Amino acid sequence: MKLNLPPKRLKKYAAVALAVILLLLFVIFVLLRPRGQETYLVYGVDQYGSLDESGRSDAMMLVRIDHTHRRIYAVSMARDMLIDNGRGGRTKINTIIRKESEDGSQALIDAIAQNFGVTADGWFRINFSSLVSIVDAMGGVNVTLSAEEAHYIDKNAGLWPGYPLSEGECRLCGGQALWFARCRKLDSDLGRGQRQSRLAAALVREIRRTGIRNIVGLYRSMNHAWRSSLPAAEQAKLVVRALYARRYTVRQLSLPFEDTFRYGSASGIDGILPNLEKNRELLAAALSE
Repeated sequence: MKLNLPPKRLKKYAAVALAVILLLLFVIFVLLRPRGQETYLVYGVDQYGSLDESGRSDAMMLVRIDHTHRRIYAVSMARDMLIDNGRGGRTKINTIIRKESEDGSQALIDAIAQNFGVTADGWFRINFSSLVSIVDAMGGVNVTLSAEEAHYIDKNAGLWPGYPLSEGECRLCGGQALWFARCRKLDSDLGRGQRQSRLAAALVREIRRTGIRNIVGLYRSMNHAWRSSLPAAEQAKLVVRALYARRYTVRQLSLPFEDTFRYGSASGIDGILPNLEKNRELLAAALSE
């Protein structure tokens, strides 16, 4: 049946319908908006190829997403830190994965909770190959380099774009990003941890410039590049929550904190000896700011 309504009434009905639709969209937005906080361990193993093979954790980072205060914390951890092994001795944090082969990821989460007081809700594992794939799938990433860092990447990774990198903001492809993240010969393991935090922040900035449709497409094309303790459905939900976090402030932190460690040995192992109690206090304070 065809309704013959006056134009003014049609416009009125259309305006009401539009208002209802906008209201429903607003309600959906509010209901789906994530709240609270979630924390994940992201670590990379020192090898190429299969993600199912064990190895030392070459890079370790806690990523906390605080939806209440709209912040993302990227906490890098020096791989040469000697932490409490729970048996009265110390062990290097990067060897826990390899030593605890049955469930090394959970063992590392437990060790971090014991030593630094932060519990992760799950883990993501990548390796050298997957970092290259992730950055390349995003079309590269912009990172501000020092002159020394630019020269180091060119020397080791080669001139991928066909011209040398330089001091300042540069667009890195996956291979160049890998060498940037792994570099510690310019300074120390602590310097490398800071570079990994800078890369993580740069990837977040890259996501901010990516449209929602492209983010979903990136997830579908890259989900082979990691392993995770989260089931596929939960990972998909995390992608939706990440859309809300695109404008969050990113804070970069490094463990151990400055002036809270010394170089030495314990349990016959050389490495970085952090003051664990002081680092727990400083980390708790930093994550609550």
